[in-house]
Amino acid sequence: MKKLATILALLPTLAFGQQYELGLSAGVSINSKPTNNMYFKGDVITPNYAADVTLLRNFGDDFQIGIDIHEMELSRRSHIVYDDYGHLIGADNKKFVYAKFASSICIVLNKKIYLDDNYFYGGIAMGGAIARNNSHKLSGDAAYEAPDGGYGLSMGIQVGYVYNFCQRFALCGELASRYMDLDYDAHAPITLPATNLHYRMIAYSATIGFRYRFGYNRKLDATTGESLLVK
Repeated sequence: MKKLATILALLPTLAFGQQYELGLSAGVSINSKPTNNMYFKGDVITPNYAADVTLLRNFGDDFQIGIDIHEMELSRRSHIVYDDYGHLIGADNKKFVYAKFASSICIVLNKKIYLDDNYFYGGIAMGGAIARNNSHKLSGDAAYEAPDGGYGLSMGIQVGYVYNFCQRFALCGELASRYMDLDYDAHAPITLPATNLHYRMIAYSATIGFRYRFGYNRKLDATTGESLLVK
């Protein structure tokens, strides 16, 4: 019973024995041309929306590991005219939309470099991606929309800066790239012999937002060697 009581008493300390950061940010993204058997390859960069949600666990002043979700549109425009079974598209300032909602869901590992109470970070990301197009008809500014339901590998890098303006809240800015390798269960457009759609693409994003820190860091007391919880 005494051991059980001791474990129960330590649960709050164990649950909050590390410091975590929850981040929300938004900004813009661009993406490269799709490769492989995607027939409609826009040659003009289009600015798209970007949003980011991240949950990170800090390990002292050096590293953080966590989960990062990048949400963005994937699209480009084209100066080239494509023949879509007799219907010509492109060169009309309309977009080739590869995904209205592209989600890159990754585990990230960052190295932190402190500058006073604030820090720069850089790291790597590895996980999966999902590409969605929910509409069954073209929107007014789209010349082509890819099928719904792409999925595959996502990986990349990110660098950023976190400015702590109070104990729990911080401003953050990040530049990130995500390489996505997407497969579909739908046929590739204008491809013979018929095969399922598969393409690769790199998306680049720039976002700004907020971080909220909760929990505590453990540090050793220099005199006693005791492990202390530090805000």
